[in-house]
Amino acid sequence: MWLLKGTIYGIVAFAFFGLIFFFSRFGFSTHKAFSLRTLEFLTIHNPWFWAAFVLMVCTGCVCARLLRA
Repeated sequence: MWLLKGTIYGIVAFAFFGLIFFFSRFGFSTHKAFSLRTLEFLTIHNPWFWAAFVLMVCTGCVCARLLRA
């Protein structure tokens, strides 16, 4: 059960930090435009994206394992 809980924690944390990165890089302004290729390059075609995803899931699993009652 801790493995499932840790995976969920990791995915949620990854999504949260991903949104923070996205908004800090592109801002909240509606007058900025970027192509979908740029977004694709920053995410699924970038090996650092996947490395960060695996790291966050592993960190979530470790935290869930350490905090289990």
